[in-house]
Amino acid sequence: MNQSIPVAPTPPRRVRLKPWLVAQVNSCQYPGLQWVNGEKKLFCIPWRHATRHGPSQDGDNTIFKAWAKETGKYTEGVDEADPAKWKANLRCALNKSRDFRLIYDGPRDMPPQPYKIYEVCSNGPAPTDSQPPEDYSFGAGEEEEEEEEMQCSLAPTW
Repeated sequence: MNQSIPVAPTPPRRVRLKPWLVAQVNSCQYPGLQWVNGEKKLFCIPWRHATRHGPSQDGDNTIFKAWAKETGKYTEGVDEADPAKWKANLRCALNKSRDFRLIYDGPRDMPPQPYKIYEVCSNGPAPTDSQPPEDYSFGAGEEEEEEEEMQCSLAPTW
């Protein structure tokens, strides 16, 4: 008789958010995830709301999916895709972490490219500001694409 022995699923591995997320911002592999100001350690995350916007141009290439895969909460081909859950998991991890501080939560109207700006903190977070940094502008266009490339190449390496 061939009896298969049940195998317990492997628990999600513990991943340190700060080094992982900084590496992802440095990689420039996720559209819109970029350094806003490397010296001030500010980065931008595109934060599209699924019900307010059409299908994402990025497809499956999102930082939210990458975090779900990294933490073991999503396995491609095994688990059903759940972008809303992936986004909630990363948002909760960022909110819980003392290594990040939400600087700007995007405009409240329906912008074409909603986003959030976070700061990588050395110490605990300070109270959240409501406006983006003065030296930051967000939009789509050829000039911004050139800036994005420059920002990625100037990414901090701490």
